[in-house]
Parts: sequence; structure tokens; C-alpha cells
Amino acid sequence: MSELTVIQGSKSTLVRVEAGLLSGIGTLIRRLLVRDSGSSCAVVSDRTVARLFGQLVRRSLAEAELAAHFFEIEPGEASKSLGAAAKVYDFLAAAGVGRDGVVMALGGGVVGDLAGFAAGTWMRGIPLVICPTTMEADVDASIGGKTAVNTAAGKNLVGVFHPPVLVAIDPNCLATLAARDVRAGLAESVKHAVVFSPEFLAWHETRLDEVVRLEPAALSELIERNIRIKSDVVSRDPEERSGERMLLNFGHTIGHAIEARAEFSLRHGECVGLGMVAACRLSQRLGLLDAAVVDRVTDLLARVGLPTRLEHAIPADRIIETIGSDKKRRGGKVRYVLLEGIGRPVIRDDVAPTVVREVYESLLA
Repeated sequence: MSELTVIQGSKSTLVRVEAGLLSGIGTLIRRLLVRDSGSSCAVVSDRTVARLFGQLVRRSLAEAELAAHFFEIEPGEASKSLGAAAKVYDFLAAAGVGRDGVVMALGGGVVGDLAGFAAGTWMRGIPLVICPTTMEADVDASIGGKTAVNTAAGKNLVGVFHPPVLVAIDPNCLATLAARDVRAGLAESVKHAVVFSPEFLAWHETRLDEVVRLEPAALSELIERNIRIKSDVVSRDPEERSGERMLLNFGHTIGHAIEARAEFSLRHGECVGLGMVAACRLSQRLGLLDAAVVDRVTDLLARVGLPTRLEHAIPADRIIETIGSDKKRRGGKVRYVLLEGIGRPVIRDDVAPTVVREVYESLLA
């Protein structure tokens, strides 16, 4: 077991990583958050995750004398919408969840975003607990308090910062994932290494096979190192004011555009992987990065099992249009996280759309 407290402005999050933790989640919530027997815990999950872990969580909450109310969504990015949020609000109202209640997100990044957004806006904010069940959520999405839903205009455009009180990570949950989802989740870990830690990038290159096999020692180290990297950034820039937290968006500007225009037929991590290849090539095109580094990152992503080229072409005009509506713009300019080397990120807002188009089209070759 390992524990870490993430300080985010005036708020803090306890992060605990422990195999089998999900079976004792009720006791942990009772100890940290709830004083009165019968207090409500509203669990938001998707149908797949609820089928796998719903009974375990329900039993644990009952043993801790917490009234459990479950709300299930359909799996997939389409459920991360304002319409879905409205249904969560109706569920919270019907369940009588008040300011003394708790919202639990049981699932991956979509569930965490939707449940977190609802918790952050219901009665102006009630406590949130995240129990991530995917690789992507374990190493990235569960940390930092960003919550959001998508609109027709783009991904994650409506949201609120609402840090969870508790993140309870049970690595045993990852055994239920398809290999594709394990590999897609590793994109965020590679991102952390490329942007912040040359040593961690080398660790990936050495230990990748163990991680993909979900060997416990390598898996625990992977999760804990990612949590520490992200928590360090979040603690210094809780609400993305100084620009440091934006560095976590490496690969996401073009990646999000691909994800949206592919109508979410690709995994988030697969799109981030493509976005990282594009960001490296863009850095090289601008004279910031050596070709050897571009090849090193691309080769590692390929070893992970992530796509490094886009098999089903999306017209470049659509990608450029989507990038133009990205929420990371400032003063009408799109900001890109680029590299001058491993562990040496830089933010640029002077990248011509024609250059972005050329780099995107290189993914189609």
C-alpha cells in the first residue's frame, strides 16, 4: 500500500494505491468523510464496470452503514454530455443526496469526468470519491480535479475544477481490461515521462513488457510514479493559471481534434499517442527537436501498441477547424505544448496552421 496527499490550492486529496482496496472502500469513506449512519453515497458507474464491481462496492458500503444509490450510464465518450449530467442531477434529487452526501465515480475517465462534474455543481459542490478502474484513470485522469463534459463545439468545453477528497486505486481492477485498453491508458504515462522525466522514459523502455503483462511490482511502480509526477504539477498550478499545468496537455491539442472528428471510434489514449507523434514532428519542423528524439518517442509508442499513423483519413480542414475551437486558446491563438528535448517542454502560440496541416497529413502517410 502507498499513500500520497495531493495539495490543490486550499483543498487536498488523499490518494491510496492498494491491491484489493475496493473491497474496503466503504470503511475508508466512513473514516474519512462520513460521520452519520445512513448517509448517502451516490455511485455513478457505467454498465460494464457496474457488472464487474457493483456488488462488491454495494456490499462494502452496506457494511459501513452507508446508503448506496447506483446510477449507470452507457460506456463510452458519448455519455459525457450535458444531457447525461442532467440525468445525474435527477438521480441525485430522487435519491435525496444532500450536502452531507458523497458522489463516487466508479469507472474510467468518462465516468470520473461526468460524476466529478455533477458532484462539483450539485448544491454548489459536494464531496467526490474516485475509484478508477482503468489504466488511463489510474495514471492520469483521477488526479487533479479537472471535470468536464463535451458539447457539439468540442471536447471538455464545459467543466469545473472539483478535486476529489479521496482517490482509491485498486490495481486488481486492471485485470478485467482488454489489452487494447491497457495499452491505450499507457499513452498518458508515456506523456508524463516525455514531458517531465528522462529517467522515467528510460524506465518505460526497460520495463514496458512487465507493465503490459500487469506484473504487480512494475504496475505499482508505474502508477505511483505517474501520481507523483502529476500531483507535483497540480500542486504548483491547481487551476492552470501559471501555464505549468498546461504542459500536461502534450499531445492533446491535435489528439483531441482527431478524437472528436473520429466520432470517438478511437480510444482517448490512441488519439493522444497520435497527438504526441504530431507534437514531436511539429517540434522538429520548427527546429526545436532532433529527429532522433522524434524516432525514440514514436518507437516507444509503437512498442506500447499505440497507432503512430491514422489509418482512416480525416480531412485536414476538419482537424484544423476543431483545433481552432480548442479551449487552450489564449487571445485567439492556439497554444501547443512542444519539446526542445525529453523533459524540456515549451509552449508556443506562433505555429502557423499551414505547418500544423503538414504535420497532421504526415500521420496519414
